[in-house]
Amino acid sequence: MTVSTTDTRTTPWAPMLAAALLCAAAGTACANDRPYQQARTAVLEDEEYVWSVDTWTQRYGKLRGLSFEPEYTFGGGNSIQVEFTRLWGRDGAESAQESEIELKHVFNNIARDGWGWAVSAAFDHEREIGGEGGTARGMQFRVPVSVALGDSTLLHINPGISKRSGERRNWTFSVGAEHQLTSRWLLFSELSRDGDERYGAVGLRHWVRKEKVAVDFTLQQYRNADGSERASGFILAMSLYDL
Repeated sequence: MTVSTTDTRTTPWAPMLAAALLCAAAGTACANDRPYQQARTAVLEDEEYVWSVDTWTQRYGKLRGLSFEPEYTFGGGNSIQVEFTRLWGRDGAESAQESEIELKHVFNNIARDGWGWAVSAAFDHEREIGGEGGTARGMQFRVPVSVALGDSTLLHINPGISKRSGERRNWTFSVGAEHQLTSRWLLFSELSRDGDERYGAVGLRHWVRKEKVAVDFTLQQYRNADGSERASGFILAMSLYDL
């Protein structure tokens, strides 16, 4: 997701960084999927030939958004995921529409090996509404690696490269961590970099129905490299798995 905003609220970046590092150092979660925006994972799903659906509403800076993300898991570690997002400004006028499709292949089973790796390719299309308008297309290629740290913590590392139409290629990097607090509560965090854009998030997941229905609350922040532009907000999400 590309953020275009000049909101300069001073939500501190340091607490999010600290939360991510603490979560990573805490010590394999049993969720079928992960509540991340940027940090893709290399965790082989337990169920094959099933659908899952994530839907969320979010706010960052002056923008509000609504997203819908279905995913289908094939056999052999292959999956396809599609995301649709609509964004609105503070005045209620629609600001942008975004769509993305991602293909991923996971090579090994983290439950058996203690780590896993994958490759993923994503292609997106964004259309701005109002003002000068315009469209942009992009692609991302990632090599997600996930590592089990003890019995209740996973660390996800995602190096990659991205390219948007009319712009130069950017090296990307994201790291996510999750720690199982109880059988129904999960603490997660992530940090990412894509060119001059920075993103950080920390949140909690609650399993309403174990490995079937989950709700998430996330605090998030975007900013550019020099800190002159930043936007902070939250995400409220519901996820349905193994449909």
